[in-house]
Amino acid sequence: MKKLLITDSMFIFPEHEKRLQEAGFEIERLDKPEATEAELIEAIRGKDAYILGGIEKVTAPVIAAADKLKIIALTGTVWQFFIPAWQEATSKGIAITNAPHANAGAVSEWILATGLAMVRDLFAMGRTGPLSYGTTAGLDELHVGIVGLGHVGERVATLYKAIGAKKVSYWNRTPKDAPFEKLELDELLRTADIVCVCASRDAGANFVDAQKLALLKDGAIITCMDDEIMDDAALLAELQSGRIRAFLDRAMKPEFGELPLHIFYNSNKNTAYNTHSANKLASDIATESVINCLSGKEDKYIVNR
Repeated sequence: MKKLLITDSMFIFPEHEKRLQEAGFEIERLDKPEATEAELIEAIRGKDAYILGGIEKVTAPVIAAADKLKIIALTGTVWQFFIPAWQEATSKGIAITNAPHANAGAVSEWILATGLAMVRDLFAMGRTGPLSYGTTAGLDELHVGIVGLGHVGERVATLYKAIGAKKVSYWNRTPKDAPFEKLELDELLRTADIVCVCASRDAGANFVDAQKLALLKDGAIITCMDDEIMDDAALLAELQSGRIRAFLDRAMKPEFGELPLHIFYNSNKNTAYNTHSANKLASDIATESVINCLSGKEDKYIVNR
């Protein structure tokens, strides 16, 4: 019987376990969101397949300990981030698959919700803020700018346009055939009232740096859900000046906690991606990939051919 390791408990539901068992897999769960390297080395031995459902990193020593492994199936998109030893895996003939854009709808909803919350001053005029009354701008007065028109960015742009934004524009590294106005990045940053940063880690560390943040108009709102691409020190300086507002999808350093909630708000941990439907879709894809790869079938989600 083939052996399968599944990490964390957020993905791979009972229905998927049943399907995998019916396909001939003996399942072992390492029910931790962030297994250590030592735990992975121990768990990976003797396994034919591995569904990476947590946020652990697959390092070279883990791959070296994988004596039978044929596939690593990631329940997310950015596979190189979670599998830094992907080249070592590839050289051993281990297939790597991902679940591309399974969470795009969930992330898009989060970006829309956070932008609207900041526009309407929900944190200032609710129990979290000092105001009991105030007049805000309406979305029909505002220009929404999308930085990165990939699967998430295009959905965000469509959502904002559908609910009545005055203008929706975008910037993207490569041309897109999209029903939105394309602007140069500097112009978008200077003119948008809400800036939705939908670029991925591929944009590079601190892609949104001090120079770009300085271009934002006074009163602009910026939302971002990726861990890597925001220059936190530059953002903190702008927020402390009171010139802009922001909402980020991650835990932040204590200094950010001193800011008023209506100026800056953040998630306690990454949560934009986390809906039942997104998790199920990612689990569907990972389950299908494992069964395909271990039964000799072609799988369209292999990323390291």
